[in-house]
Amino acid sequence: MINVDTWKQRQRLHYKVRDFFLKRGLLEIDAPMLSAASGTDPQLDYFETIPPTHYLTTSPEFFMKRLLASGFGDIFCLTHAFRKGEIGERHNREFNIAEWYRIGFSAEDLQQEILDLVNEITGLDLHLKRTTWEQLFENADMEKLKAEHKGWTLEEIEDYAMSTIIEPNLGKDCAEFIVGYPPQRAALAKIRNGIAYRFELYINGMELCNGYEELTDAKEQKKRFSEDLEKRKQIGKPIPKIDEIFLAALEKGIPECSGVALGLDRLYMLALRKKNINEVLFV
Repeated sequence: MINVDTWKQRQRLHYKVRDFFLKRGLLEIDAPMLSAASGTDPQLDYFETIPPTHYLTTSPEFFMKRLLASGFGDIFCLTHAFRKGEIGERHNREFNIAEWYRIGFSAEDLQQEILDLVNEITGLDLHLKRTTWEQLFENADMEKLKAEHKGWTLEEIEDYAMSTIIEPNLGKDCAEFIVGYPPQRAALAKIRNGIAYRFELYINGMELCNGYEELTDAKEQKKRFSEDLEKRKQIGKPIPKIDEIFLAALEKGIPECSGVALGLDRLYMLALRKKNINEVLFV
């Protein structure tokens, strides 16, 4: 568990994060952590209450997009998020995130702002590098992996290759943004020419954030939610309620924007040179 000296250091960093956004003119909002609906991502497991069912939020994303539809403009939130089953040196079931949305920003614009934040908080002065999803697998023997794991889907093999072979080598002394995702790996992102405008950031083998040029088409979003729920059904995961209020916000119209969720505990691990997430939070 975090000690008092590290906590004081963390608090100073936390104030700097808030100040970073305020100086850039973003409005801080306070998102609820309990919701009557949940995200549909097949990779996520969420905590739910006994009936009447509510969910501890895995992200304030849907609530924040409702605010975008109501004209709140550039907004940020420093909050807690919850994901069932995530425990390890870099994972905790309850963790802290910064999530923010920038009107009129492209994915590339937002990546530069993320790098500005990371460099200001960590003092690392990292340079930006972009690697496409396809490029990630150029040095992985995918045919060998397919032979070793017969019966696995391509997505399962790619996930295995990412976690065991590729991820540990990403972001070596740089801020490496993974871009150009296949559409099936980006349920909330815009898609152009068969490429999803999603990105993730890795620094020294650690994933730090996940962002998008945001999908604003309600009909397309509802279709993707349905596809996610079908995947969850196939792998035997609980089927959550779709957030109809969020879909209504998309129908009303949200401005063209990009958004990102960044793991604050991991950012503080980098800044304070810690190896285990338990060293920077209360558990």
